[in-house]
Amino acid sequence: MSDNTVILETKNLRKSFDGQEVLKGITTTIKKGDVLALIGPSGCGKSTFLRSLNLLEIPTDGHVLFEGTDLTDRSVDINQVRQKIGMVFQQFNLFPNMTIRENIMLAPVKLGKLTREEAEKKAVELLARIGLSDKADAYPAQLSGGQKQRIAIVRSLAMNPDIILFDEPTSALDPEMVGEVLAVMKELANDGMTMVVVTHEMGFAREVANRVMFINDGVIQEEGTPEEVFGSPKSPRLREFLSKVL
Repeated sequence: MSDNTVILETKNLRKSFDGQEVLKGITTTIKKGDVLALIGPSGCGKSTFLRSLNLLEIPTDGHVLFEGTDLTDRSVDINQVRQKIGMVFQQFNLFPNMTIRENIMLAPVKLGKLTREEAEKKAVELLARIGLSDKADAYPAQLSGGQKQRIAIVRSLAMNPDIILFDEPTSALDPEMVGEVLAVMKELANDGMTMVVVTHEMGFAREVANRVMFINDGVIQEEGTPEEVFGSPKSPRLREFLSKVL
């Protein structure tokens, strides 16, 4: 569970595209060990908010602070900071011409975090952890979607991040593969990894998250523990949303 160390915070975060405001002033704090599930209807701003946390989307206004550093300050080396912020996308983003082992080793070696030998040892350990040791020398095209996403997660872990952002990590998967990816994420949560997860998997949000944030129309409409959000939703809009997805 979370302690009181603040890892990420946003202050009045706003984002507009072509004059249309998608995020309308989001202020929140994410503490070490938090597993924050972001839920809400399609187009409500969940992914835009998530991608703003590591400046993949540049906020129009407001501030993002990571471990006390204001990422919206132009003097900050964002690539340096991103080494501590893992990111897992819908579409895996593995390099097709590299083996699974090479995919995992690439970033830590290239950025000078680990030697080749250290990175290879870490890759072997991480593959064992997710039960895919036998795939080290396979190529992404030889893996199922669920296996690719598990590799994408451990590739992020190879950088030893302080937080991992997940952008709908199971939405591109066949239903029978969703469980294997969620199991890895659940294990990470149990190990104390700080995570922010945009998800449509309400079971995961209810069971694994310690905080659930319902975003609607670019604002935080409601947030609380899973028990509060799912058990006694206060706003009519959240009740309506849950009635359609549960």
